[in-house]
Amino acid sequence: MIKVQGVEKSYNDEKVLKGVSLEIGQGEFVSIMGESGSGKSTLLSILGGFLTPDSGEVTWWGEDISTFNETRLATLRSTEVGFVFQSFRLIPTLTVQDNLFLPATLGKRMSKETREYVAGLVEELHLEGLLNKYPTQLSGGQCQRVAIIRALAYKPSFVILDEPTGALDSRMEERVMNLLSRVNRVHGTAIVQVTHSKKVAEYGNRIVYLKDGEITDETVF
Repeated sequence: MIKVQGVEKSYNDEKVLKGVSLEIGQGEFVSIMGESGSGKSTLLSILGGFLTPDSGEVTWWGEDISTFNETRLATLRSTEVGFVFQSFRLIPTLTVQDNLFLPATLGKRMSKETREYVAGLVEELHLEGLLNKYPTQLSGGQCQRVAIIRALAYKPSFVILDEPTGALDSRMEERVMNLLSRVNRVHGTAIVQVTHSKKVAEYGNRIVYLKDGEITDETVF
């Protein structure tokens, strides 16, 4: 489904990824762990098509995404791929409700079913009273929950998450991870998450360890 082969990436002559190869199959839940600076976030950005590798190949459903123009990449991100950034990237001029439905609107998947599905997620993650607020009026944990629901709103085939519970307390962390596990199990959504938490990583069915820009068999935490 998603395949990374021999990917390398450098910044200012410093190699961050060193020939990384990884496959994520339909319905897999993969956790990526590694120390700060190991290349985790860079790998996620390349997986999501937000960053171009210096060499190597990334394919989505058998197609090399380096051949996609920005329009096609944007279309796929609004229909098939959900992304939760560590910085959340909510649009500050839109309300929570408008942020939640933005991908579904862009992907032309707005429907009664979508509205009902999102309403259920909003209730599950305790955001009911915040729909008319703006991101600047929310806490970090609330913004993170909005970003997660936004990524799940149109039931994408593939979801990428960078530290999805970093701003959450332990009870909400458990609630979010149970939600992601259910989405993975019920909808067959492939999920890749980066996390520093072994507890969060173990919600996945496979843990990949990244060290100094390379995938290693060594347990890094």
